[in-house]
Amino acid sequence: MDEFSGDDGISVSVMGDPLDWRFDEVLTARIQRMNRAQRHQAAFLALRRFQAPLLEIEMPEGWGIEPAVIESLVHTGAERLNGESDDALQQGIAQLMRAPLFESEIDPELAESFQLEAIGGWILLGQALGELSEVQTDRIIILAREQADYLDQCMEDTLMVIEGEHRRGRYLESVDDRFRSYGLGYFATRNLEVESRCHEVILAASGGPEAFADQAGRELLNVCDTYSAEVLSALRSFPREQLS
Repeated sequence: MDEFSGDDGISVSVMGDPLDWRFDEVLTARIQRMNRAQRHQAAFLALRRFQAPLLEIEMPEGWGIEPAVIESLVHTGAERLNGESDDALQQGIAQLMRAPLFESEIDPELAESFQLEAIGGWILLGQALGELSEVQTDRIIILAREQADYLDQCMEDTLMVIEGEHRRGRYLESVDDRFRSYGLGYFATRNLEVESRCHEVILAASGGPEAFADQAGRELLNVCDTYSAEVLSALRSFPREQLS
């Protein structure tokens, strides 16, 4: 198996069997180098990449979740990114968890599953603040990887043609070998690419509370939002009964 050094000097395999994209030492090495504030920022950006389905697709009425509650949670969660405990975020999570959703058994449709996982990710993040270990951070980031792969699998299994198929194919043909080597579809590969870019910028910065106030930080937010919009567009391409 051939290897080359990535941007941070870590050897990356590019041939042979696909790499383990869930639990890969190459992918977790950067997280291990982060301080707690930087881990908070990495987890926040992972959730940001799946924010659009949470905010833009209407939730089932039976869940009992008002859109304003989700909007407030997301807004509050973006205000303090220093890894410390956040009473306002905890209050938002507590308000959310009083919804009937958390007392019911749910068999989610496709888009609903993305909303549930995003909600679960925010709860994980809120509960971890003040500690936010490498393992807790990795768990949130792996959640984003798994959802991206799940979307690819759903798209592969459908007989529908999802708009942008040729563009996604061209991307997979031209993407850097270090991401192609995982043998994944478009959304999972693109998520790994954006994740890598986010972690590079986070590690190069101070890890302070104004992490995304400069140009590099704003660009990270934009690239995550662009990716999130692509996820939303793909989900909306599925029949309404699958979206709920």
